[in-house]
Amino acid sequence: MRIGFLALSGIRACDPELLALGLTLPGVLERSKVVAALPSLGLLTLAGMTPREHELIYVEVTDPKQLDPPPTGFDLIAISSLSAQGKDAYRIAERYRAAGVPVVMGGLHVTARPEEPSRHGAAAVVGEGEIVWREVLEDAARGASRGASGFVTETMID
Repeated sequence: MRIGFLALSGIRACDPELLALGLTLPGVLERSKVVAALPSLGLLTLAGMTPREHELIYVEVTDPKQLDPPPTGFDLIAISSLSAQGKDAYRIAERYRAAGVPVVMGGLHVTARPEEPSRHGAAAVVGEGEIVWREVLEDAARGASRGASGFVTETMID
């Protein structure tokens, strides 16, 4: 399989009205550039766990326009995002699903709102993705989809 790992990062001030009023978020936007420059440890960990017979493509999405048009030729797309990029992540998921590519989504936002990805054609990974990644790969290889049920992991906290 050819698997695309799409990491959405950074903080965006997207409200044109607030920007027109002069909202600049001093300090926050500068720090967001540092955060955006960090790779997605979750996706890189999953990539490291993926058997070698799969082809992996990792894309750090700093601007959703860089995926216009989205890269093609994938058999599975894995997306990780924070809440600040949730809408962009869902739009990307919708585009891949419309092209017939299975999409699985994870990250802090999806774990907090596990019901949302299925509305956009994606299966959710709730909790630690490492626990269910082999299942995700097996389902994708079989052409199966978890849909709204997604993949739920449980992490014990002592």
